[in-house]
Amino acid sequence: MIPPDPPSPDLGEAGRLPCHLDGRWLPLAEARVHPLDRGFLFGDGVYEVVKVAGGRALFLAEHLARLGDGLAALRIDLPGGTGLPGGIARVGAVCRELVGRAGLGTGSVYLQVTRGAGRREKSPPADLPPTLFAFPSAHPHAPHASRDMAAVSQPDVRWGRCDVKSVSLAATVLGKLAARDADADEVLFVGPEGELREGGSTNLLVRAGGTLWTHPEGHAILPGVTRRLLLAAARELGLPLVESPPRLAERESWDEAVLCGTLTGLQALVRLDGRPVGGGRAGEWTRRLGAALAEREGHAPSDLC
Repeated sequence: MIPPDPPSPDLGEAGRLPCHLDGRWLPLAEARVHPLDRGFLFGDGVYEVVKVAGGRALFLAEHLARLGDGLAALRIDLPGGTGLPGGIARVGAVCRELVGRAGLGTGSVYLQVTRGAGRREKSPPADLPPTLFAFPSAHPHAPHASRDMAAVSQPDVRWGRCDVKSVSLAATVLGKLAARDADADEVLFVGPEGELREGGSTNLLVRAGGTLWTHPEGHAILPGVTRRLLLAAARELGLPLVESPPRLAERESWDEAVLCGTLTGLQALVRLDGRPVGGGRAGEWTRRLGAALAEREGHAPSDLC
C-alpha cells in the first residue's frame, strides 16, 4: 500500500503571503520545488536576505551585486547573465514586486537561485534552467544598539569559500544549535590561529586599545553588506579602524564588541562563552555606530535597480 502524502507544514498567515517561483506568483503554502532540484539535493545555489523597512527593500543593489558574485563563483548562469543589467536585474524586479504584492511594510525578502533540476550527478548537466525562488516575511526589526547579545565560540569547520553565500549551511546550523544549547544568541567561528572570523549570521567588530578590529574580507568571511556600511560610517566618524582579526585569547582586553547583519542590525556583544565582554553592556562606539547606521538606512534610495 502506498502511504498517504505527509501533511503540508502549517505556515499560518505566512502561507498566504505571495511568493515567486520560476516566473509564477502563488501563495507560499502552495509553492513546490522539483525533487531533483540541485539546491535540494546538493545545496547547489546561493541566497540573499534583504531587509524591508518603510515598504522599501534596503540596499538592494548591494545584495544583488553579492548574489551575482556568488553565482559567478559557482558558475551558475541566469538568463541574461549575472550582471546588471541582465538576469540579476530581473531578480531585483522580482524583489520589488514581491514587497508590493505582499504589502510588506517591515520585514525581509528571501531570494534564492539554484542551478536547477536535472539528473542527480555531482558534475552538473550543462544548460540547466536555474531555479529562482523568493518569498517575503513580515516581522519587526530591533532598533540598532538596543539588544545585548551573547555568543559562544567554536572552531570553524565550514567550507573554504565563506565569501560565497551558499545555501549549504550544515556547519552553521550545528553552530547555531551549540549557541542555543548554551542559551546564547550567536556562534562565532574561530580560525586555526585563534582568529575570530564571523558569526553564523553576523560579522564581528571589536574595540580594543582605541581601535576597531574586524576580520578582513576574503574567503574566510562573508562580505557583509551591513559590515561595509559600518566600516564606512566608522571612517566618517574618525574612529580608528584596522581590518585585522581580533583574537579569542585577547578578549579580556576588549572595551566593547558588536555583531552586525542585515536582520540583526548592529547590536552589542556583551557575553562570550559565558564571560562578560567589556563592561557587559553596550559601549559608546556601539551607540555611535548604531546611530550612523540608522541614518544610512533612513537615506537609502527607494529604488536601487
